[in-house]
Amino acid sequence: MNSVPKKFGFDLDNTLIDYSNAVQEYCSNRGINECKTLDTLRVLLRESDKTGRLWQLAQGWLYTDGLSYARAGQGAVELCEFLKNSNMELMIVSHKTTHTPDFCGQKPLRGIATKWINSSELADYFLGNEQIYYEATRASKVERIQKLEFNYFVDDLIEVFQEPAYPKAVTSFLLSETGSELTWVQDVTSLGAIQGLIENEK
Repeated sequence: MNSVPKKFGFDLDNTLIDYSNAVQEYCSNRGINECKTLDTLRVLLRESDKTGRLWQLAQGWLYTDGLSYARAGQGAVELCEFLKNSNMELMIVSHKTTHTPDFCGQKPLRGIATKWINSSELADYFLGNEQIYYEATRASKVERIQKLEFNYFVDDLIEVFQEPAYPKAVTSFLLSETGSELTWVQDVTSLGAIQGLIENEK
């Protein structure tokens, strides 16, 4: 009797997609120094502009035009291959609105993200619309994670795991250099580290 496949859920931006090259291009064109990652740019712009508009403008470029500079996250393809060979179902749940704000030009966000996935090294692992979900709010993203009944989920933002409705029974990984103090979340500094943690469960 075949067992029911386990489900592994991925966040998209800054988890499966590495924006480092896009960030450097954005900063170079705008005279911003000392920014090499999405995290450092986010912190810098939020500290310099409490309204959040500068960060939203940066996101508006990074998640549209900047995707031409983006690449699959380090270890993403290898992890997906391992999970696929382990008979797991792979899905993406992303907190992404349909368009950028008005002051960012109302650029469509979801279609271009899907197009990037379909043209990347990750295409073979996410073949249909039933494997990619976009949610307009963080709360609805968590609701989607609940409905899909994941066994595993990885995200780069601790705020997702801090949502009151986040299902703590899911084996969760925070992809971060700083880590967290959440007892139900495992800290990893690379996607590649997740394979070893799953193998150790066997």
